[in-house]
Amino acid sequence: MTNNERHTARNMTIRKPRDKKPNIFLSSLLGNLAAMSIMAGLFFGGGIYLLVVLSLAAGGQEKASVPNNAVLVVDLWMNISDSPPVNDVGNIFDEAIWGPSTRNLYLLEVVDAIDRAATDDRIEALFLQGSLLPENYGSGLAALREVRDAIGRFKASGKAVYAYTTDPSLRDFYLMSTADNLTMNPFGVLGLNGLASEMMFLGNAFDKYGIGVQTTRVGKYKSAVEVFTEEKMSPANREQVAELLTDIWEQIVFDIADSRAVDPEELLELANTRGFFSAETALEMGLVDEVGYFDEVIDELETVADFDWDYDTFEQIGIATYIKSEGFRSKTDIFSSASKVAVVYAEGDIVGGEGFPDQVGGERLARELRSLRDDPDVAAIVLRVNSPGGSAVAAELIQREIVLAQNAGMPVIVSMGSLAASGGYWISASADKIYAEPTTITGSIGVWGLMFNFKDLANEHGVTFDGVKTSEFADLYTISREKTVEEMALIQEFTDFIYDEFIEKVATGRGMTLEAVQEIAQGRVWTGEQAHEIGLVDELGGLEDAISYAAKASDLGDDWMVIQVPEKRNLSEAISEFLAAPDGEAPVVSVQPSVFGSTLTRLRSELDTLRAFNDPRGIYARLPFQISF
Repeated sequence: MTNNERHTARNMTIRKPRDKKPNIFLSSLLGNLAAMSIMAGLFFGGGIYLLVVLSLAAGGQEKASVPNNAVLVVDLWMNISDSPPVNDVGNIFDEAIWGPSTRNLYLLEVVDAIDRAATDDRIEALFLQGSLLPENYGSGLAALREVRDAIGRFKASGKAVYAYTTDPSLRDFYLMSTADNLTMNPFGVLGLNGLASEMMFLGNAFDKYGIGVQTTRVGKYKSAVEVFTEEKMSPANREQVAELLTDIWEQIVFDIADSRAVDPEELLELANTRGFFSAETALEMGLVDEVGYFDEVIDELETVADFDWDYDTFEQIGIATYIKSEGFRSKTDIFSSASKVAVVYAEGDIVGGEGFPDQVGGERLARELRSLRDDPDVAAIVLRVNSPGGSAVAAELIQREIVLAQNAGMPVIVSMGSLAASGGYWISASADKIYAEPTTITGSIGVWGLMFNFKDLANEHGVTFDGVKTSEFADLYTISREKTVEEMALIQEFTDFIYDEFIEKVATGRGMTLEAVQEIAQGRVWTGEQAHEIGLVDELGGLEDAISYAAKASDLGDDWMVIQVPEKRNLSEAISEFLAAPDGEAPVVSVQPSVFGSTLTRLRSELDTLRAFNDPRGIYARLPFQISF
């Protein structure tokens, strides 16, 4: 062995190899990521497979046949929206995992189905049951009034209407009061206890947690800012809300009294002094026709319709199934014509950009109106508004497209739903004709601005702010400090400008003087009937009245059809666009929501309202309150 070899050997230490300890965290992380990737792939692949299977199944399904001598069952366990439901890709997965959501039908298809059943020889009677499940702005009074009118036409055809209830809400009873035979469970309670509008005030809470709020407003009654600065209603707001609720409540009571053939003044008095009525008391007052159990109503309906031996009950078809079977027909039921009346829906808060599905995105709706204006087959537009307003800038984008459509010779008719106030009125004002229901809430021509700062809250937790700027107003919209007097004056100037423009648009659209509009503006809200009296609304009527007038204004005669924007898609179409929602009827829910659930629903509603405040200038034309009934 050479010296070099000996040296190398001495410097080489032969040891027993040590066990290698794995990196447990890294191994676990990589394993979890791999598992998640595999699961995600399987889920996505399975989801695509499920979508394809459902699409093929939906495309291959035969339409349900309508039995002869049957009863049309209107199961009220649903939401009746103004606009066709818009579903995103998550809906089908949500329903697959969590079960069916609230069934949603939209106004025109419900009214059309009842009207069609009135002349359908296979339908002998109509049966109302269940309790409405309102969502967002659905199942409002204006929509329910149109459904009531359709039920009235069904009765006028000579066919009977039956109804059964246990503890009806005011909305439920508003519909069921039209029945020829209304039966109430012996242990049920009927509540005719009036309307309420309760506002949540955050002024003290913001003070407590160091959140600064500065506001601007134009209009004595424009009280939305009070929610963020005060602890109770101002006298002006209390006055307008009290008058509004009184007028709407009287409309409801008089409608019910007319349907039940009772004295409306006496009913108002009893509603004020008692509010709630047992089944026997309701029977004595003539508010219901019978006190009995559900099985007894079923027995009676078995004498009206044929007997279904397969299901051991009377022949029947649910309204959602009837709609799916018969389809939606245009006003004239003529589909060969190229002439179209486009019904465009503006339902929800008006926001900048595209908006969420339950909002009116200014950019999105403006684009849809522009597309209709450029379509040579569209003869007229009916804009159905069911909105408390929102961003003034977004409302202006929509209103501009309406004016351009009119300039192109296209009549634009507005049909107001339950709510068409503030920004909702902004987009309505220039229409060739405005229809509203007597109970529609409209007007609220006013503007307010809202600026938050979190200086005190941040300082309380050791957070401070510092910086530089090139000019006096470079950081006007910062949330790190209060606005200066000069800055608030500038924001008030923005607010005044928006208000003046609002007034001018109303004056031009309604053919009124600026002084006349100023007198009825000031942020004041009105019912549809009051708005009709003061010139903010042209006619009292519903969506179908507006559609008929639009066709007349376009000289279409009897040769025209209705299209809707957004258009309701069937399952196959929805899946092909990665949008999916089954068309079937959800199972009947047999319990009322819990108090805890109702509380969470309200909290979510309040937070959803905050989500709509996305105007870059912080200036809004929006209704300041909601009505609970």
